[in-house]
Amino acid sequence: MKSRVTYPYLVLFLSLALFLSLSSPSSAGEKLTHVVKRGDTLWSICERYYGDPYVWPELWEMNKFITNPHWLHPGDVITLLEYEEIKRKRAQRAKKIVEVKKRPLKKLMGIDVSSLTDIRALGFIRQERIEPWGRVFEAKAKRIQLAKADIVYVMMYKEDIKPGDLFTVYNISNPVNHPLTGEEFGYIHSFKGILEIDKPQEDYYVAKIDQSFRAIYRDDLLIPHEPVSSCMLPVPCPDTLTAHIVASKDNLRLLGLHSVVYIDAGHNMGVRRGQIFEAIEERESVPDPRSEETVALPPTILGKIIILETRENTANGVVFWVSSEFASGVKIRALTWHEDEQPRELAMLPTCPVE
Repeated sequence: MKSRVTYPYLVLFLSLALFLSLSSPSSAGEKLTHVVKRGDTLWSICERYYGDPYVWPELWEMNKFITNPHWLHPGDVITLLEYEEIKRKRAQRAKKIVEVKKRPLKKLMGIDVSSLTDIRALGFIRQERIEPWGRVFEAKAKRIQLAKADIVYVMMYKEDIKPGDLFTVYNISNPVNHPLTGEEFGYIHSFKGILEIDKPQEDYYVAKIDQSFRAIYRDDLLIPHEPVSSCMLPVPCPDTLTAHIVASKDNLRLLGLHSVVYIDAGHNMGVRRGQIFEAIEERESVPDPRSEETVALPPTILGKIIILETRENTANGVVFWVSSEFASGVKIRALTWHEDEQPRELAMLPTCPVE
């Protein structure tokens, strides 16, 4: 009679134990698994077994065959961790994150081009004239040539001009022809200085010349000043890109070290600030004395140019290395290199932290 009473309880106890062993990964013994069904993700699996979907990275780390935690294949077998092991791995991951955040960020180092040229006075070439914001129409001094610290009176064509606003003083050249095609290419916008708006008057503004790179005259034009950092990160060009030097700052006949040049390719062709171009001179093929064929010789490298600014169809750069002087019209080609193998000529330039 006693055995009849205890038997149902024994059956109930064994059934409950079997259920708990199959449903909880925290039970002792062999690690449990989950067979993936359609619609399963590591997020949903963790929510089901652990009540915490945010522990999915630990489960992903355990099951290294999974390439995408949000895209599981039905039939995949997921090994489930003990919940205590989940908590331990999560604590380790959190500790690593805190340690990484505490580490000081390594500053990215670039090169300082201020020893090559005044970055504020580059100017640019553009296929159309840029629309000015104003012009210098008179000066306090009676001199023809104006310079730093002179007080000038400016006429502005735009509204919302405020004291403290900075403007670049510039002029525009006559049309420049492409040295190869002879066709009209664009206009050189030459930067001459920077002025600061002081105070408005009824029909004009009083301003002070803050910096002058060359003589400033009455009727010189104004555009908003856009500061450019002299610290830049050299970057390799991913594609084989060729262009030509169409003109230079100050209209130099021969170009050499520190010459600022304007090229006929811009960011629409993949030209970027910090890229390096080589000025090259093609060499004619020479006959091979051992056969009747000719041998194509590599071009002569005349100089190397780093790109300082780009516009839609044009860019400017400065020559930082030369083997021989060259003229406008010379062909240039983009230079590529591996990440840790920058052109050795850059090592001669001072370094600087890139912001």
